[in-house]
Amino acid sequence: MKINIIEKNFFKNLNIFEKIILFFPFCVVAGPAIMNIYLVLVSIFLLYKFFNNKKFRVEKNLYWILFYFIFILYCIIISFFATDVYNSLRASIGQVRFLLFSLFIMFFFKDIKNLNFLINTWLALVMIVTLDIFFQSIFLFNIIGIPMSYGGRPSSFFGHEVIAGTFIVYSFIPMIFYYMNNFIEGNFRTKTKYIIIYSLIFYAVVITGERLALIMLLGATLLSAIFFLRFMQIIIIFVFFSIFIFLSYKFNLMFQNRLDLMIEVLSNFYHSSWGRLYESSYMLFKEHYLSGVGLKNYRVDCDFQIDPRPDHAAQFCSTHPHNFFLEILSETGLIGFSIFSIFFILILLRLRSIINFKNKNSNLLNYARGSLVVLIIYVWPIKTSGSFFTTFNGSFFWFNLGLAMLLINNFSKAKIKK
Repeated sequence: MKINIIEKNFFKNLNIFEKIILFFPFCVVAGPAIMNIYLVLVSIFLLYKFFNNKKFRVEKNLYWILFYFIFILYCIIISFFATDVYNSLRASIGQVRFLLFSLFIMFFFKDIKNLNFLINTWLALVMIVTLDIFFQSIFLFNIIGIPMSYGGRPSSFFGHEVIAGTFIVYSFIPMIFYYMNNFIEGNFRTKTKYIIIYSLIFYAVVITGERLALIMLLGATLLSAIFFLRFMQIIIIFVFFSIFIFLSYKFNLMFQNRLDLMIEVLSNFYHSSWGRLYESSYMLFKEHYLSGVGLKNYRVDCDFQIDPRPDHAAQFCSTHPHNFFLEILSETGLIGFSIFSIFFILILLRLRSIINFKNKNSNLLNYARGSLVVLIIYVWPIKTSGSFFTTFNGSFFWFNLGLAMLLINNFSKAKIKK
Protein backbone atom coordinates (compact mmCIF):
# COMPACT_ATOMS: atom_id res chain seq x y z
CA MET A 1 0.00 0.00 0.00
CA LYS A 2 2.82 2.35 0.90
CA ILE A 3 4.58 1.62 -2.41
CA ASN A 4 1.41 2.40 -4.37
CA ILE A 5 1.01 5.75 -2.58
CA ILE A 6 4.65 6.64 -3.35
CA GLU A 7 4.18 5.71 -7.02
CA LYS A 8 1.02 7.81 -7.27
CA ASN A 9 2.84 10.78 -5.74
CA PHE A 10 5.67 10.36 -8.24
CA PHE A 11 3.18 10.36 -11.13
CA LYS A 12 1.54 13.53 -9.81
CA ASN A 13 4.94 15.22 -9.54
CA LEU A 14 5.68 14.67 -13.23
CA ASN A 15 5.03 17.66 -15.47
CA ILE A 16 2.96 17.25 -18.63
CA PHE A 17 6.08 16.77 -20.80
CA GLU A 18 7.45 14.00 -18.59
CA LYS A 19 4.08 12.24 -18.62
CA ILE A 20 4.09 12.35 -22.42
CA ILE A 21 7.57 10.75 -22.49
CA LEU A 22 6.41 8.14 -19.96
CA PHE A 23 3.83 6.82 -22.46
CA PHE A 24 6.29 6.29 -25.34
CA PRO A 25 6.79 2.48 -24.95
CA PHE A 26 3.06 2.02 -24.34
CA CYS A 27 2.38 3.71 -27.69
CA VAL A 28 4.91 1.39 -29.36
CA VAL A 29 3.02 -1.62 -28.00
CA ALA A 30 -0.29 -0.09 -29.12
CA GLY A 31 0.85 -0.22 -32.75
CA PRO A 32 2.29 1.96 -35.53
CA ALA A 33 -0.88 4.01 -36.02
CA ILE A 34 -0.95 5.13 -32.36
CA MET A 35 2.83 5.61 -32.41
CA ASN A 36 2.66 7.87 -35.46
CA ILE A 37 -0.12 9.97 -33.92
CA TYR A 38 1.99 10.26 -30.77
CA LEU A 39 5.09 11.39 -32.70
CA VAL A 40 3.16 13.92 -34.79
CA LEU A 41 1.49 15.47 -31.73
CA VAL A 42 4.84 15.68 -29.90
CA SER A 43 6.40 17.33 -32.97
CA ILE A 44 3.62 19.92 -33.27
CA PHE A 45 3.85 20.70 -29.58
CA LEU A 46 7.63 21.10 -29.76
CA LEU A 47 7.47 23.40 -32.79
CA TYR A 48 4.82 25.54 -31.11
CA LYS A 49 7.05 25.94 -28.04
CA PHE A 50 10.13 26.74 -30.13
CA PHE A 51 8.42 29.43 -32.19
CA ASN A 52 7.22 31.06 -28.98
CA ASN A 53 10.68 30.97 -27.40
CA LYS A 54 12.80 33.72 -28.96
CA LYS A 55 15.75 32.93 -26.72
CA PHE A 56 16.31 29.48 -28.21
CA ARG A 57 19.53 29.05 -30.21
CA VAL A 58 21.59 26.13 -31.49
CA GLU A 59 24.71 25.73 -29.40
CA LYS A 60 27.98 24.24 -30.59
CA ASN A 61 27.29 20.82 -29.07
CA LEU A 62 23.97 20.62 -30.94
CA TYR A 63 25.42 20.75 -34.47
CA TRP A 64 24.39 17.12 -34.92
CA ILE A 65 20.81 18.45 -35.16
CA LEU A 66 21.71 20.63 -38.14
CA PHE A 67 23.40 17.73 -39.93
CA TYR A 68 20.35 15.53 -39.62
CA PHE A 69 18.20 18.36 -40.95
CA ILE A 70 20.61 18.56 -43.88
CA PHE A 71 20.22 14.79 -44.34
CA ILE A 72 16.41 15.15 -44.36
CA LEU A 73 16.55 18.00 -46.88
CA TYR A 74 18.86 15.95 -49.08
CA CYS A 75 16.44 12.99 -48.93
CA ILE A 76 13.56 15.29 -49.88
CA ILE A 77 15.48 16.63 -52.89
CA ILE A 78 16.41 13.20 -54.27
CA SER A 79 12.80 12.07 -53.75
CA PHE A 80 11.76 14.14 -56.78
CA PHE A 81 14.02 11.96 -58.93
CA ALA A 82 12.85 8.66 -57.40
CA THR A 83 10.73 6.07 -59.18
CA ASP A 84 8.10 6.24 -56.42
CA VAL A 85 8.12 9.95 -55.60
CA TYR A 86 5.20 9.82 -53.16
CA ASN A 87 6.60 7.14 -50.84
CA SER A 88 10.08 8.63 -50.92
CA LEU A 89 8.79 12.11 -50.05
CA ARG A 90 6.56 10.75 -47.30
CA ALA A 91 9.44 8.78 -45.73
CA SER A 92 11.84 11.74 -46.03
CA ILE A 93 9.50 14.32 -44.51
CA GLY A 94 8.47 11.76 -41.88
CA GLN A 95 12.01 11.74 -40.50
CA VAL A 96 11.39 15.19 -39.04
CA ARG A 97 9.07 13.73 -36.40
CA PHE A 98 11.81 11.44 -35.07
CA LEU A 99 14.32 14.26 -34.69
CA LEU A 100 11.75 16.49 -33.01
CA PHE A 101 10.88 13.65 -30.63
CA SER A 102 14.51 13.50 -29.45
CA LEU A 103 14.59 17.27 -29.01
CA PHE A 104 11.34 17.13 -27.05
CA ILE A 105 12.95 14.73 -24.56
CA MET A 106 16.12 16.84 -24.33
CA PHE A 107 14.51 20.22 -23.79
CA PHE A 108 11.34 19.49 -21.83
CA PHE A 109 12.36 16.86 -19.30
CA LYS A 110 13.07 19.19 -16.38
CA ASP A 111 14.02 16.97 -13.43
CA ILE A 112 16.10 13.93 -14.40
CA LYS A 113 15.43 12.39 -10.97
CA ASN A 114 11.92 11.72 -12.24
CA LEU A 115 13.47 9.36 -14.79
CA ASN A 116 13.84 6.81 -12.01
CA PHE A 117 10.06 6.49 -11.82
CA LEU A 118 9.74 6.29 -15.61
CA ILE A 119 12.36 3.55 -15.88
CA ASN A 120 10.66 1.46 -13.19
CA THR A 121 7.35 1.88 -15.04
CA TRP A 122 8.95 0.85 -18.33
CA LEU A 123 10.40 -2.25 -16.67
CA ALA A 124 6.89 -3.14 -15.51
CA LEU A 125 5.70 -2.91 -19.15
CA VAL A 126 8.61 -5.06 -20.34
CA MET A 127 7.65 -7.68 -17.74
CA ILE A 128 4.01 -7.60 -18.90
CA VAL A 129 5.12 -8.28 -22.49
CA THR A 130 7.53 -10.96 -21.22
CA LEU A 131 4.86 -12.82 -19.24
CA ASP A 132 2.41 -12.39 -22.13
CA ILE A 133 4.89 -14.18 -24.41
CA PHE A 134 4.90 -17.17 -22.04
CA PHE A 135 1.09 -17.06 -21.86
CA GLN A 136 0.77 -16.96 -25.65
CA SER A 137 3.27 -19.78 -26.18
CA ILE A 138 1.17 -22.02 -23.90
CA PHE A 139 -2.39 -21.07 -24.87
CA LEU A 140 -1.69 -19.94 -28.49
CA PHE A 141 -3.29 -16.54 -27.83
CA ASN A 142 -2.20 -13.68 -25.59
CA ILE A 143 -3.97 -12.15 -22.59
CA ILE A 144 -6.22 -9.97 -24.78
CA GLY A 145 -6.96 -12.73 -27.29
CA ILE A 146 -4.42 -11.99 -30.03
CA PRO A 147 -3.52 -15.34 -31.66
CA MET A 148 -0.02 -16.66 -32.22
CA SER A 149 1.72 -15.36 -35.34
CA TYR A 150 1.48 -17.34 -38.59
CA GLY A 151 4.94 -18.82 -38.08
CA GLY A 152 4.02 -20.31 -34.70
CA ARG A 153 6.23 -17.85 -32.82
CA PRO A 154 4.83 -15.81 -29.88
CA SER A 155 4.47 -12.12 -30.72
CA SER A 156 2.47 -10.87 -27.70
CA PHE A 157 0.59 -7.60 -28.41
CA PHE A 158 2.29 -7.13 -31.80
CA GLY A 159 0.03 -9.58 -33.65
CA HIS A 160 1.49 -11.01 -36.84
CA GLU A 161 4.67 -8.94 -36.52
CA VAL A 162 7.19 -11.05 -34.62
CA ILE A 163 8.94 -8.10 -32.96
CA ALA A 164 8.14 -8.62 -29.28
CA GLY A 165 11.70 -9.81 -28.62
CA THR A 166 13.16 -6.74 -30.32
CA PHE A 167 10.86 -4.47 -28.31
CA ILE A 168 11.99 -6.13 -25.08
CA VAL A 169 15.68 -5.93 -25.95
CA TYR A 170 15.71 -2.29 -27.11
CA SER A 171 13.79 -1.34 -23.97
CA PHE A 172 15.76 -3.54 -21.59
CA ILE A 173 19.39 -2.93 -22.63
CA PRO A 174 19.63 0.52 -20.93
CA MET A 175 17.90 -1.00 -17.90
CA ILE A 176 20.63 -3.64 -17.56
CA PHE A 177 23.13 -0.83 -17.02
CA TYR A 178 20.70 1.14 -14.85
CA TYR A 179 19.97 -1.68 -12.37
CA MET A 180 23.50 -3.12 -12.26
CA ASN A 181 24.53 -1.16 -9.15
CA ASN A 182 21.35 -2.25 -7.37
CA PHE A 183 22.23 -5.85 -8.21
CA ILE A 184 25.87 -5.59 -7.12
CA GLU A 185 25.15 -3.79 -3.84
CA GLY A 186 21.91 -5.61 -3.02
CA ASN A 187 21.41 -8.37 -0.48
CA PHE A 188 20.64 -11.98 -1.38
CA ARG A 189 16.93 -11.28 -1.76
CA THR A 190 17.56 -8.34 -4.08
CA LYS A 191 20.05 -10.30 -6.18
CA THR A 192 17.59 -13.18 -6.48
CA LYS A 193 14.86 -10.81 -7.64
CA TYR A 194 17.02 -9.37 -10.42
CA ILE A 195 18.24 -12.81 -11.51
CA ILE A 196 14.64 -14.03 -11.81
CA ILE A 197 13.61 -10.92 -13.79
CA TYR A 198 16.57 -11.24 -16.14
CA SER A 199 16.07 -15.00 -16.61
CA LEU A 200 12.40 -14.53 -17.51
CA ILE A 201 13.22 -11.79 -20.00
CA PHE A 202 16.10 -13.78 -21.47
CA TYR A 203 14.02 -16.92 -22.02
CA ALA A 204 11.09 -14.88 -23.41
CA VAL A 205 13.45 -13.55 -26.08
CA VAL A 206 14.64 -17.11 -26.72
CA ILE A 207 11.14 -18.46 -27.38
CA THR A 208 10.24 -15.59 -29.72
CA GLY A 209 12.84 -17.05 -32.05
CA GLU A 210 14.31 -13.61 -32.78
CA ARG A 211 17.96 -14.53 -33.17
CA LEU A 212 19.27 -11.00 -33.62
CA ALA A 213 17.40 -9.82 -30.52
CA LEU A 214 18.99 -12.63 -28.52
CA ILE A 215 22.47 -11.77 -29.82
CA MET A 216 21.94 -8.10 -28.94
CA LEU A 217 20.81 -9.04 -25.43
CA LEU A 218 23.80 -11.33 -24.91
CA GLY A 219 26.23 -8.73 -26.26
CA ALA A 220 24.84 -5.91 -24.11
CA THR A 221 24.88 -8.13 -21.02
CA LEU A 222 28.52 -9.04 -21.67
CA LEU A 223 29.44 -5.36 -22.08
CA SER A 224 27.74 -4.42 -18.81
CA ALA A 225 29.43 -7.33 -17.03
CA ILE A 226 32.86 -6.23 -18.31
CA PHE A 227 32.16 -2.66 -17.25
CA PHE A 228 30.87 -3.41 -13.74
CA LEU A 229 32.03 -6.86 -12.60
CA ARG A 230 35.27 -8.57 -11.68
CA PHE A 231 36.90 -11.27 -13.79
CA MET A 232 35.59 -14.27 -11.84
CA GLN A 233 32.06 -12.84 -11.83
CA ILE A 234 32.25 -12.52 -15.61
CA ILE A 235 33.33 -16.17 -15.87
CA ILE A 236 30.37 -17.24 -13.72
CA ILE A 237 27.97 -15.28 -15.94
CA PHE A 238 29.53 -16.83 -19.05
CA VAL A 239 29.04 -20.33 -17.63
CA PHE A 240 25.45 -19.47 -16.67
CA PHE A 241 24.65 -18.32 -20.21
CA SER A 242 26.32 -21.35 -21.75
CA ILE A 243 24.19 -23.71 -19.64
CA PHE A 244 21.05 -21.66 -20.28
CA ILE A 245 21.51 -21.65 -24.06
CA PHE A 246 22.41 -25.37 -24.10
CA LEU A 247 19.23 -26.27 -22.21
CA SER A 248 17.15 -23.98 -24.43
CA TYR A 249 18.62 -25.65 -27.51
CA LYS A 250 18.08 -29.12 -26.07
CA PHE A 251 14.47 -28.73 -24.97
CA ASN A 252 13.01 -26.04 -27.26
CA LEU A 253 12.53 -27.36 -30.79
CA MET A 254 11.69 -23.97 -32.30
CA PHE A 255 14.80 -22.37 -30.83
CA GLN A 256 16.85 -25.36 -31.99
CA ASN A 257 15.59 -24.97 -35.57
CA ARG A 258 16.16 -21.21 -35.58
CA LEU A 259 19.71 -21.58 -34.23
CA ASP A 260 20.53 -24.35 -36.72
CA LEU A 261 19.27 -22.13 -39.53
CA MET A 262 21.40 -19.22 -38.33
CA ILE A 263 24.51 -21.43 -38.25
CA GLU A 264 23.70 -22.66 -41.75
CA VAL A 265 23.30 -19.07 -43.00
CA LEU A 266 26.58 -17.93 -41.43
CA SER A 267 28.46 -20.91 -42.84
CA ASN A 268 27.37 -20.05 -46.40
CA PHE A 269 26.11 -16.47 -46.30
CA TYR A 270 26.41 -15.72 -50.02
CA HIS A 271 23.90 -18.44 -50.91
CA SER A 272 21.52 -17.59 -48.05
CA SER A 273 18.35 -15.50 -48.28
CA TRP A 274 20.20 -12.66 -46.53
CA GLY A 275 23.06 -12.90 -49.01
CA ARG A 276 20.57 -12.52 -51.85
CA LEU A 277 19.17 -9.28 -50.39
CA TYR A 278 22.65 -7.94 -49.71
CA GLU A 279 23.58 -8.74 -53.31
CA SER A 280 20.55 -6.94 -54.78
CA SER A 281 21.05 -3.84 -52.63
CA TYR A 282 24.76 -3.68 -53.47
CA MET A 283 23.95 -3.97 -57.18
CA LEU A 284 21.44 -1.14 -56.82
CA PHE A 285 24.03 0.98 -55.00
CA LYS A 286 26.57 0.43 -57.81
CA GLU A 287 24.04 1.73 -60.35
CA HIS A 288 23.15 4.79 -58.25
CA TYR A 289 26.28 5.15 -56.12
CA LEU A 290 26.24 8.95 -55.85
CA SER A 291 22.67 9.88 -54.88
CA GLY A 292 20.86 6.57 -54.33
CA VAL A 293 17.31 5.72 -55.43
CA GLY A 294 15.46 7.59 -52.68
CA LEU A 295 14.00 6.43 -49.37
CA LYS A 296 11.57 3.50 -49.61
CA ASN A 297 12.59 2.94 -53.24
CA TYR A 298 14.79 -0.12 -52.86
CA ARG A 299 11.56 -2.15 -52.90
CA VAL A 300 10.61 -0.55 -56.22
CA ASP A 301 13.88 -0.28 -58.16
CA CYS A 302 15.13 -3.69 -57.07
CA ASP A 303 12.46 -5.33 -59.24
CA PHE A 304 13.94 -3.68 -62.36
CA GLN A 305 17.32 -5.36 -61.86
CA ILE A 306 18.41 -8.47 -63.70
CA ASP A 307 18.78 -11.31 -61.20
CA PRO A 308 22.29 -12.79 -61.63
CA ARG A 309 21.11 -16.05 -60.04
CA PRO A 310 17.52 -16.56 -61.26
CA ASP A 311 17.44 -20.23 -60.27
CA HIS A 312 18.14 -19.48 -56.61
CA ALA A 313 15.35 -20.53 -54.25
CA ALA A 314 15.52 -17.38 -52.10
CA GLN A 315 13.92 -14.11 -53.25
CA PHE A 316 16.17 -11.50 -54.81
CA CYS A 317 14.24 -8.44 -53.54
CA SER A 318 12.30 -7.42 -50.45
CA THR A 319 10.87 -4.30 -48.83
CA HIS A 320 14.33 -3.22 -47.62
CA PRO A 321 17.92 -4.55 -47.75
CA HIS A 322 17.86 -5.87 -44.13
CA ASN A 323 21.14 -4.12 -43.39
CA PHE A 324 21.52 -0.56 -42.13
CA PHE A 325 24.60 0.36 -44.21
CA LEU A 326 23.23 -1.13 -47.42
CA GLU A 327 19.91 0.62 -46.89
CA ILE A 328 21.59 4.02 -46.48
CA LEU A 329 23.95 3.43 -49.42
CA SER A 330 21.37 2.09 -51.88
CA GLU A 331 18.68 4.65 -51.03
CA THR A 332 20.74 7.81 -50.36
CA GLY A 333 24.06 7.04 -52.08
CA LEU A 334 27.51 8.13 -51.00
CA ILE A 335 26.32 11.71 -50.46
CA GLY A 336 23.57 10.69 -48.02
CA PHE A 337 25.85 8.15 -46.36
CA SER A 338 28.51 10.84 -45.80
CA ILE A 339 26.03 13.30 -44.29
CA PHE A 340 24.58 10.63 -41.99
CA SER A 341 28.08 9.53 -40.97
CA ILE A 342 29.00 13.09 -39.92
CA PHE A 343 25.73 13.30 -37.97
CA PHE A 344 26.50 10.08 -36.09
CA ILE A 345 30.15 10.99 -35.45
CA LEU A 346 29.00 14.28 -33.89
CA ILE A 347 26.66 12.28 -31.63
CA LEU A 348 29.52 10.04 -30.51
CA LEU A 349 31.74 13.04 -29.84
CA ARG A 350 29.02 14.57 -27.70
CA LEU A 351 28.41 11.32 -25.79
CA ARG A 352 32.04 10.21 -25.45
CA SER A 353 32.20 11.55 -21.89
CA ILE A 354 29.70 8.82 -20.92
CA ILE A 355 32.56 6.37 -21.35
CA ASN A 356 35.16 8.65 -19.76
CA PHE A 357 33.19 9.32 -16.59
CA LYS A 358 34.71 7.32 -13.74
CA ASN A 359 31.45 7.48 -11.81
CA LYS A 360 29.78 4.08 -12.08
CA ASN A 361 27.53 4.66 -9.08
CA SER A 362 24.99 6.87 -10.84
CA ASN A 363 22.14 4.71 -12.10
CA LEU A 364 20.97 7.43 -14.48
CA LEU A 365 24.41 7.91 -15.99
CA ASN A 366 24.59 4.14 -16.41
CA TYR A 367 21.22 4.26 -18.20
CA ALA A 368 22.78 6.75 -20.64
CA ARG A 369 25.61 4.26 -21.21
CA GLY A 370 23.03 1.60 -22.04
CA SER A 371 21.31 4.01 -24.44
CA LEU A 372 24.65 4.58 -26.17
CA VAL A 373 24.99 0.80 -26.60
CA VAL A 374 21.57 0.76 -28.33
CA LEU A 375 22.65 3.55 -30.70
CA ILE A 376 25.82 1.66 -31.62
CA ILE A 377 23.81 -1.53 -32.20
CA TYR A 378 21.74 0.34 -34.78
CA VAL A 379 24.76 1.22 -36.91
CA TRP A 380 26.69 -2.03 -36.38
CA PRO A 381 27.69 -2.84 -39.97
CA ILE A 382 27.57 -6.65 -40.10
CA LYS A 383 24.15 -7.31 -38.55
CA THR A 384 20.82 -7.78 -40.26
CA SER A 385 18.22 -5.19 -39.35
CA GLY A 386 14.78 -3.82 -40.02
CA SER A 387 14.44 -0.63 -42.00
CA PHE A 388 15.88 2.32 -40.08
CA PHE A 389 13.24 4.65 -41.51
CA THR A 390 10.15 2.81 -40.22
CA THR A 391 8.15 3.82 -37.16
CA PHE A 392 9.02 0.87 -34.92
CA ASN A 393 12.75 0.65 -35.70
CA GLY A 394 13.37 4.37 -35.94
CA SER A 395 11.53 5.38 -32.77
CA PHE A 396 13.84 3.45 -30.41
CA PHE A 397 16.94 5.03 -31.95
CA TRP A 398 15.63 8.57 -31.40
CA PHE A 399 14.17 7.73 -28.00
CA ASN A 400 17.53 6.50 -26.71
CA LEU A 401 19.36 9.38 -28.39
CA GLY A 402 17.10 11.91 -26.66
CA LEU A 403 17.53 10.31 -23.23
CA ALA A 404 21.31 9.94 -23.62
CA MET A 405 21.63 13.61 -24.65
CA LEU A 406 19.34 14.70 -21.81
CA LEU A 407 21.42 12.86 -19.21
CA ILE A 408 24.84 13.84 -20.53
CA ASN A 409 23.78 17.50 -20.69
CA ASN A 410 22.59 17.40 -17.07
CA PHE A 411 25.67 15.60 -15.76
CA SER A 412 27.97 17.91 -17.71
CA LYS A 413 26.30 20.98 -16.22
CA ALA A 414 26.50 19.47 -12.73
CA LYS A 415 30.20 18.72 -13.24
CA ILE A 416 30.89 22.31 -14.38
CA LYS A 417 29.06 23.76 -11.37
CA LYS A 418 30.97 21.48 -9.04
